[in-house]
Amino acid sequence: MKGYTPDLFDRLLGQPVRQGVVVVRLNVDELKDAVARDLEALLNTRSIIQEGELAGYTECKTSMVDYGLCDFADRSLSSPSDRAHICACIEAAITRHEPRLTGVKAQLALRDEAAGPSINRLSFSITAVLVGSVSQEPVNFDAVLQPSTLQYSIRKAGRAAAAMATAASPVKET
Repeated sequence: MKGYTPDLFDRLLGQPVRQGVVVVRLNVDELKDAVARDLEALLNTRSIIQEGELAGYTECKTSMVDYGLCDFADRSLSSPSDRAHICACIEAAITRHEPRLTGVKAQLALRDEAAGPSINRLSFSITAVLVGSVSQEPVNFDAVLQPSTLQYSIRKAGRAAAAMATAASPVKET
């Protein structure tokens, strides 16, 4: 049977459902949607473990004990070094807790001034390689951080952005 197996939560919750029947296999777009949902849950969870506290406990670093992002309430989104730190933390959290993605990169998405100012939000582009059971595919997600709530919303990037990520990616699709 072709397709990808839904993640544990989708199987437990009986999602996705088509015409009253639980789908056993996902196509690539459904898998990307599932990864986007899981990334949103990951980035909207705050870890209370301080950086370096688990240095002596290598297995704990990739466990649920350290699931989520550190709190950025003390960071300034107008500071380039703080924004770089946030990007590095996003990359590290995804690398640790999302095994379906490799080569994760998070970058601040610079907006064109003609498109208007980005008020009260910070946009990121997350690029990676989605590793399936039989294939690898470059993926691109748009993430938006609302500074007032420190909540992220994530969605698959548009086709143009995904095409740029594919062209820029050294990974060959199989």
